[in-house]
Amino acid sequence: MKPTKRFHILACASLCALAITGGPLVAAESAKFPAPASVSNPRKEADLTTITLTPEAEKRLGIQTAPVERRTLEQTRLFGGEIILPARQSRTDNTNSAGQSVFAILSSLSPAELVRLAQSQIDADGQVEQAKVQLDAVRISLARAEQLLRDKAGTARTVDDGRAQVGLAEAGLRTAQARRDLLGPPVLDVANQPSLWVRVPVYVGDTSKLHPTADVRIGGLTDAAGTASRPAKPVSAPPSANASAATVDWFYEVSNNEGALRLGQRVGVTIPLRLDEESLVVPWTAVVHDIQGGAWVYEKSGAHDYARRRVQVKRVVGDVVALTGGVSAGANVVTTGVAELFGTEFGAGK
Repeated sequence: MKPTKRFHILACASLCALAITGGPLVAAESAKFPAPASVSNPRKEADLTTITLTPEAEKRLGIQTAPVERRTLEQTRLFGGEIILPARQSRTDNTNSAGQSVFAILSSLSPAELVRLAQSQIDADGQVEQAKVQLDAVRISLARAEQLLRDKAGTARTVDDGRAQVGLAEAGLRTAQARRDLLGPPVLDVANQPSLWVRVPVYVGDTSKLHPTADVRIGGLTDAAGTASRPAKPVSAPPSANASAATVDWFYEVSNNEGALRLGQRVGVTIPLRLDEESLVVPWTAVVHDIQGGAWVYEKSGAHDYARRRVQVKRVVGDVVALTGGVSAGANVVTTGVAELFGTEFGAGK
């Protein structure tokens, strides 16, 4: 037998012996080390502690319940906006039958820029007044020339010159008014503005999903759910966009009678979507949060029994909240006295 073939036979025999003797050794070794963990008496989260109250305790805690409803809720999306001066649309001259619309949109300016803008507005106001005086003067001259012509004491050329002067004065007044309108509303009267505008940059990919003519809600950028907000209405404005950011500007008018909003202030704008979605709905007061931020509701599981159920908050619309998981439609959940039940369960109740 050749040496190489003899070596191969010996190697195979050694491997077979190791395989035969290694099986019991591995089993013996595994028997010495138990499993790293074991679970006994498993309990699902749905089987949490049930609170049973007496009728007197329910009355003292003021417990009230409401059924979980399946309802179609308006979907919304939050955008950032900026408070700006309202753009004014005005006719440059009442004598112009066609009329011209002039818009002026002013973003937030620094104090020095506001001062320069106020000076420019004052100068433009003065030019408008001068143009009005000049127009009145040439109209008086034209009327005198026409009267002299009727009295056979004047010439037709004088009347023609007067009419030309009136036309030039009217053109000058329209130009002065247009320049003034481009400077926007008076900066010195900003404090007395009953309403302001909100400019909202919207990503062009979202414009088809949003409702362009619906009213929106104005609030803070970091307001918690249920925080009070104010309504705003869409307004017409000249096209405005930012090509580098791929956004277009939408404009809304918001009341500011109490003076809470300031020029240049950043606000949160909640815009409705075109499509609505059906969700499980409960009053916002029915939801309680634990120290880790988890959301819970208390479901009435018996005549005087209440069980805590974990839920996920999808969104808040007004005074109701859309939920997923934990509860089903028709179940009664506690809407008043939720905090008292939570304190009762963890030893801090009445």
